[in-house]
Amino acid sequence: MAQRPHNIKQHFDFTRFSSIGRALIVGVIAGFVVSIFRFSIEQGLKFVQWAYGQIHANWLLLIPWLILTVLVAVFVGWLVKKEPNIKGSGIPQVEGQLAGELDYGWWSVLWRKFVGGVLGIGSGLFLGREGPSIQLGATIGQGVAAKLRQTGSGLPVVLLRGSQRRSMRQLPARCLCLKKFTITSHQLSGRLH
Repeated sequence: MAQRPHNIKQHFDFTRFSSIGRALIVGVIAGFVVSIFRFSIEQGLKFVQWAYGQIHANWLLLIPWLILTVLVAVFVGWLVKKEPNIKGSGIPQVEGQLAGELDYGWWSVLWRKFVGGVLGIGSGLFLGREGPSIQLGATIGQGVAAKLRQTGSGLPVVLLRGSQRRSMRQLPARCLCLKKFTITSHQLSGRLH
């Protein structure tokens, strides 16, 4: 058996470090944007609850509330008309991008999905937060890839880092388990007090 000479230099592969660096950039930005998105939705829902309390006390406030609601709906509809890729949960759009079947401008989708999602979900419409959060993360991944001029086979990897696609299929089960846990813990704490 032939021995390898000891003077051969080991080649150090920096591609993993650059991949980790890109993942870190996408993760930090996506986490920040999605956190602000979800926080804004919570604040919107608190405002809606406060407004309902005010309307309950003074029913004349219902008229300006209805006008405001219609204006929000018209504005969100205008956003969707300008950028059709923001409608729905956003998961089919991310899957279309990963399959190479769909391409869209990341910036117009990012800000419109953010504003439309906050106004739509935050105003009390029965919509989920997870799908838009996934699309926001994937769109941020797309934006980072564009800024780093990364195309081709590396692009889906950056999109995946932003969207956390591995957990998309498990999301309904996770939400159901969390809801069951929350209900059970509230029932238990109610029995203990």
